[in-house]
Amino acid sequence: MYSTIVFLFLVLLAMSAQGEPEIFQNNRPEDPVPVETVTTCGGYIVASSGTINFQVGGSIRADMRCIWTLKAPAQNQRFLLVSSGLKESDGLYLTDFGYASAGPGAQTRVTTVGQNYTLPSKNVFITLNVGHAPTMGFSLQFFSSGPDNYQILTGHASLTGVKGNYSYPVGGGQYNNSVIDWFTLCPSTPSQPTLRFTRVDVEYNADCNFDSVRTYTWFNNQFSEVARFCRTTIPPSLTLPEGLGLIRFNSDSTDTRTGFDFEWE
Repeated sequence: MYSTIVFLFLVLLAMSAQGEPEIFQNNRPEDPVPVETVTTCGGYIVASSGTINFQVGGSIRADMRCIWTLKAPAQNQRFLLVSSGLKESDGLYLTDFGYASAGPGAQTRVTTVGQNYTLPSKNVFITLNVGHAPTMGFSLQFFSSGPDNYQILTGHASLTGVKGNYSYPVGGGQYNNSVIDWFTLCPSTPSQPTLRFTRVDVEYNADCNFDSVRTYTWFNNQFSEVARFCRTTIPPSLTLPEGLGLIRFNSDSTDTRTGFDFEWE
């Protein structure tokens, strides 16, 4: 009897040991070295790791704004500031926006060379806010690791012209169900553009909780929601005093419309 119990215990222990990798089979390790290099002022980054080398050893003009949108494969993002010539009056910020029902969330300011900064989100805005005097560039690395689970970000557009217009969905027709798309508005030349919606056709309910368009502005070094709208509502024009804004569109699993148009200058 005793030997039978011992045998069964050893069998169960062996099965547990063999099954353990299955529990963690979707956990992604960090890349040993960054696999992408980005040198532009802002943009859309779809990568498991990378280095943003922006004007390293060079000058950045006063009042410059840049925003990089990171779409990573795994849940946790580790950021490491490798080098920096930024001043106290400048700011480099990490903003989590990886939640389906919310806008920009937790924010961290990156200040210390050699220090790790970790955010539990697949989707992160990396925002550079230069003060009223020229400054120097920086190098920032990121590494993705952890569970490789559901990705909520379905689309993105980086709008960097001093003026322009945009129609969604691109090419016309009706937008898709179950999307969360972000649009970053950050002119390549420092300015204070005004954002105007010229057409809106989005599924309606009283609180705009089914499908909706939301606008955000950068103020006091963080993103703040300005408006949420749906149906055919045209919101008031929005001036971006810090030269940086966001637009978020989300749809539920039923009923689509023809989207929206906006312009800025």
